[in-house]
Amino acid sequence: MAELISIVVPVYNAAPFLHSCLQSIKKQTYPSFEVIMINDGSTDESEFILSKYAQEDSRFLLYNQENHGLGYTRNRGISLSTGKYIYFLDSDDELPKNALQSLIDEIVKYDAEFAVGKVLRYNEERKYVPIRHLEFNLYHSKEVTNLKDKPELLQDSIACNKLWKKDFLVAHQLLFSVGKYYEDLNFTLKAAVLANKIAITTENVYYWRVRNEESASSITQQQMKLKNTLDRLDALEENRLWLEKINAAQSIVEENHLKSLLDVVRLHAIKYTLTDYAERKQWEERVYSFLHKIPPKIANRLPKKEKIIYDMIMSKSFKELELFSQVFTNSETNPLVKQINNTFIVSIGNTKYDITSELKPTMIVTSINYANQWNMEGKLMIPKASSEIQGHVYALGRKSKRESVVGQLKYLPDSDRHNVYPFEEQRFMFQLNSDEFAGEDTYDFYFKLDGNEKVQKPARIRIIHTVNNSSSVVMNGKNFTLYRTVQGNLSLTVNKNSFLKESVKKVLRFMKK
Repeated sequence: MAELISIVVPVYNAAPFLHSCLQSIKKQTYPSFEVIMINDGSTDESEFILSKYAQEDSRFLLYNQENHGLGYTRNRGISLSTGKYIYFLDSDDELPKNALQSLIDEIVKYDAEFAVGKVLRYNEERKYVPIRHLEFNLYHSKEVTNLKDKPELLQDSIACNKLWKKDFLVAHQLLFSVGKYYEDLNFTLKAAVLANKIAITTENVYYWRVRNEESASSITQQQMKLKNTLDRLDALEENRLWLEKINAAQSIVEENHLKSLLDVVRLHAIKYTLTDYAERKQWEERVYSFLHKIPPKIANRLPKKEKIIYDMIMSKSFKELELFSQVFTNSETNPLVKQINNTFIVSIGNTKYDITSELKPTMIVTSINYANQWNMEGKLMIPKASSEIQGHVYALGRKSKRESVVGQLKYLPDSDRHNVYPFEEQRFMFQLNSDEFAGEDTYDFYFKLDGNEKVQKPARIRIIHTVNNSSSVVMNGKNFTLYRTVQGNLSLTVNKNSFLKESVKKVLRFMKK
């Protein structure tokens, strides 16, 4: 008999996303589940939507409560659950249809404390892997492991891409923090350290929505309120002290130090310019004090940009940090970045910082037409560009791994240029000739600024979701299909024309008669 999974879904004013969230549960290929839907004092239409699902499907169970926050609600979900396993799903996110099956296959096979898989962030335009998961090469091989063998698993502190054995959570009294932001930081660290077996699947098991308002300045400034930063520091400090208390392995301690540095620098310090002036002194003192407790040798493992920010904090160069922060929050009112050909330099005091490698272009195709060749137009974003740039489009064969420059790129005048960096936003036209592709293969397309190969980062060319998903032509006995990938990128497949092959077969069969 299939084991029961309890899916805990805390809900607070999530009406616009609830239907797609709950439908993704109903579409699961693994059928043995209960859904603990907890309405956390919503004031929108959430309760009505939840009630409808509860009425239509006995597996969906509705509980109403006054607003208590995410941590309290998840903890209540654990206590209400009756399944052997527990899965946490946020009410604005979704599950791939095979998520539960992929996870339970691994957790049962190895009798693991929890199973974990890949996450994809998504919006209307694209899907992408979280940067931290890419950096640390997480979940690329099916295996059973533990934190002593793979301490880098600490870099993933998400609770929602994991299937938990309930007895394990109860035995170790693992609960989410209540009344604070980042309620899952303590929960996931302790669980990872205490688990003897962590089962890994290479499948995507969680779709994590990028809310449109996340990029709004008001939301970002809210995230930079002092309480927000202090809650993260408190959670990370609690983790550090707990690892010290249990005498955790040095590799785990150091990995946690690195995670803490990345969390504080990337999610808070880089946005320093957005902190309230009245709160800055306390913010500076607390962040400096926290980072000061981490051995300096750990900071040497930081990427270039993060190391610069760390050094500014540790030298208490907060005026310099504010300028650097303005550059990376796009909040400068005057150009702070100087473009020299295709190189981008920030001068702060007597120090020059080459940030070229940190500025990744974005090219988005907004229209495609075919007339003897594909004609594409769209938007090109070159961060901090103050003068004309030189770049090229190239195709990379998935099988051949051969890189070839294709087509001709033209820049079009744009009357709505950004005031601070006038060439930051441009329009482009690109012509792609199918004659340039030899052999059967799938090609992915990239845009790259001309210059130093080690510095200039290529960017996958994307297609806006309103463009037709595919465009096919037949030439010289081959079928060329230009299409939009699941991740929202531009790709091309070249195959022998199946219609031609079938026609030849029919002729040969006729000749044999």
